[in-house]
Amino acid sequence: MKTVAALSSLLLLGATSVSAVPVTERQVQPPTEMDITKFSANTLPHGTGAFISFTIDIPNTSTSTTCNYSDNTSVSELPSVSMRPCTDPAVEWQFHQDPSQPGGEGQYRVVVTYAYDGAKKVAGFHEWPATDFPLENFGSTVETFYTGQPDFVIANLS
Repeated sequence: MKTVAALSSLLLLGATSVSAVPVTERQVQPPTEMDITKFSANTLPHGTGAFISFTIDIPNTSTSTTCNYSDNTSVSELPSVSMRPCTDPAVEWQFHQDPSQPGGEGQYRVVVTYAYDGAKKVAGFHEWPATDFPLENFGSTVETFYTGQPDFVIANLS
């Protein structure tokens, strides 16, 4: 019985001294890029509607998510899409065309944010010239189709 009491006292003393050791916080590094694949955007020929869709993979994390938008009100031009969550709510995105400047149409832009390690967040964007979103004539209607590269990297994260 004395052995059990001595052992219990020793364990309690050991536990007390262990709890006094400071716990170091792990430092999660922010991602340096976001890989976008399967980007597509178009309005619906001979109808009303728009579709924007893409996949985001964030290297060195387990984050892989799909982002999409659709409506049944757009006619021939892609709409501005306000900030909205992807399938994984840690990733949010928005899409719009900049205002036109004299002598040319405004660029298109997608902005993506990623929340990591609690409340920390990074954001980046990708821009396209308006020529990557041409209006195509279908006789009785004109529609917008994205004709650029479907896969690209967003590396300007801050």
